[in-house]
Amino acid sequence: MIIIVTNRQDYTADFLILELQKRRADYVRFNTEDFPQHVQVSWQISNAGLEGYFAFPKTRVDFRDIRSIWYRRPIPPIPSPEIEDPVAREFALDESQASLEGIWRSLDCFWVSNPDNLKKAELKLYQLKTASKVGFLLSPTMLTNSPEVALAFHKDQDEEIVYKPLRRGRLVRDQNVSLIYTNLVSSREVDKLESVLFAPSLLQRYVAKHLEIRVTIIGEKVFAIALHSQEHVESKHDWRRGNRALLRHEPHLLPVEVASKCIALVRTLGLAFGAIDLILTPNGDYVFLEINPNGQWAWIQQLYPEIPMRETLADLLMSGGLSDNT
Repeated sequence: MIIIVTNRQDYTADFLILELQKRRADYVRFNTEDFPQHVQVSWQISNAGLEGYFAFPKTRVDFRDIRSIWYRRPIPPIPSPEIEDPVAREFALDESQASLEGIWRSLDCFWVSNPDNLKKAELKLYQLKTASKVGFLLSPTMLTNSPEVALAFHKDQDEEIVYKPLRRGRLVRDQNVSLIYTNLVSSREVDKLESVLFAPSLLQRYVAKHLEIRVTIIGEKVFAIALHSQEHVESKHDWRRGNRALLRHEPHLLPVEVASKCIALVRTLGLAFGAIDLILTPNGDYVFLEINPNGQWAWIQQLYPEIPMRETLADLLMSGGLSDNT
């Protein structure tokens, strides 16, 4: 049995499920907002070991039957609307979340990817240090909340640096969503560095781009796509800006040594999947930017159906993955 832990709005999960259905694979989609209202759980421990199950509206899954879990995009549980008292609702939410977190960490199965490893790998400082250890070329990077240090870094890097958020790239104000992209800090905007006093900021030397490369690692398989971000003003500093439909994509063959570093990074982080962003410079160097341990990938295969990404992920989940990546 494969369990897909996600939410109702996850269309990438839909994309994989089509492949699992085609293969008649045993799977259950667990949208975590349905817990505990529509999903029941039983967890028992004794000297005889662990027993338990998830009871979904149409099926029951015993813990011992779970081979693989794709820990995709879970969101917090939603308590019953019958609980009107705010304190009681918060209590029910916390207990529900703690229950799931405890269950995940007590299951013996293959993960794409292990929740604890995912949480650690999302930390940009840690992933940069790990990327350095496996041999990637990095751009000089600094985290600081000192305006003086930030100004000195800006000067040392020839006044060509960018700012990146560490965690929250999405802000919501009065139901309006705004995104924080990678932003160039030019000499005309250097006064903005004074604001690092209020929150630690990640600063990085600007890297000239020929192409941006999205590398998706699934198990031991490498899928690379080139993004021609420099063809549009909007996407020049961050390919996510602008209209993605207008951004030219094409399959890209990575040098063997770069592909090996990508696999090594994912493995070192304890992951079975990773979406890695690289820059290919005009000089032909591959520079590491970041890894999203649960990044998007379905849009690539929708553009290039011959790239077997969901087939590879389905293979990985159905086989129970790599013996040392549980």
